[in-house]
Amino acid sequence: MKKVTYNSNDVQAKLANKIASLEVQLANEQAAKQAIINYAEKLEEKVGELELLKGTEKKESEGK
Repeated sequence: MKKVTYNSNDVQAKLANKIASLEVQLANEQAAKQAIINYAEKLEEKVGELELLKGTEKKESEGK
């Protein structure tokens, strides 16, 4: 079998690039997840406001 030689600096550079790429990918995924959470929380607030409004309107119509 033929002996294979390689430069350890090349290996380290490739691994560093892969790690950096994965870190960017992770950051993007985390940002997207946080954006979805923020959107869901805003929707929940709006639902709560609408339910409050609906309850107020219902009480007003019952009182008439």
